[in-house]
Amino acid sequence: MSLSNKATPKIKAVIFDLDGTLLDTESLSCRAVIDAFELTNAPLKPAIRSQLKQDGDLLPWELKQRILGMRGSEWVPITLGYAQEKWDWVGHENGLDWRDGWQSRRNNKDTQESETRERIINTFIEAWERRLGSLCEQVVACPGALELVRALSEHGDLPLAVATSSRSEGVRKKRIKHEEMFQFFEHVVTGDDKNVRNGKPAPDIFLETARRLNVHPSECIVFEDSLQGAIAGKAAGCVTIAVPDKRMEKEAFIDHSDHVIPSMWHFEGKKWGIDVDMSNHSIDN
Repeated sequence: MSLSNKATPKIKAVIFDLDGTLLDTESLSCRAVIDAFELTNAPLKPAIRSQLKQDGDLLPWELKQRILGMRGSEWVPITLGYAQEKWDWVGHENGLDWRDGWQSRRNNKDTQESETRERIINTFIEAWERRLGSLCEQVVACPGALELVRALSEHGDLPLAVATSSRSEGVRKKRIKHEEMFQFFEHVVTGDDKNVRNGKPAPDIFLETARRLNVHPSECIVFEDSLQGAIAGKAAGCVTIAVPDKRMEKEAFIDHSDHVIPSMWHFEGKKWGIDVDMSNHSIDN
């Protein structure tokens, strides 16, 4: 699905999101989020936990699609608020309200409250990362990801990079069994990089990655699986190709992507002057 009639720019670099785009971490991430409630001593009610287990330890899609592509500091409050509203989660002893609009209801003069919220968020992120790290041996590449990265690297004049909302420690664990893929990336820019001030959907991480590649953002292709990431890519001025989760409505990407493909196996680079056509490769999906 092509979504843009603008003149085709000359592409000089390619940037990939990581989670859900290169590595199929999303189901493991869901499981780690669910387990993090118990790991932070604020467990979900047994009936809710049992139902989630029956659903394959996946977060409900209405929640998952809201937090895809976000940094932990942004998705944790949303998740806690969802748990309070939908799962009757009691939360921690302080009884803070995390439901939608909590920012306007909190006492902005209460420094102790702000510090408590920050501590809860960071503790949850750390528990999630530890749990996800323990599951990393199960992480597999997304369909066609390794093959596309290798094909682009063989093009000769296209530097490749990763721009991910994940923190550097999480990336270190996720890539352990995927160095065959990561060897092709000149840069891996993470969500906790000091030069990335704002997370997706802000364009910061793609602007920083393009800067490190010494390429103008308009000359970069960005591959993204999340709407937040696609919005960030377009805001940075990059050519954005969406590879959405199968549960995501493709129409949601119309205003935020230049092209939508079902998987990396469906990439055809001719439109952007790249001599890479994945239909010429063996499709194993």
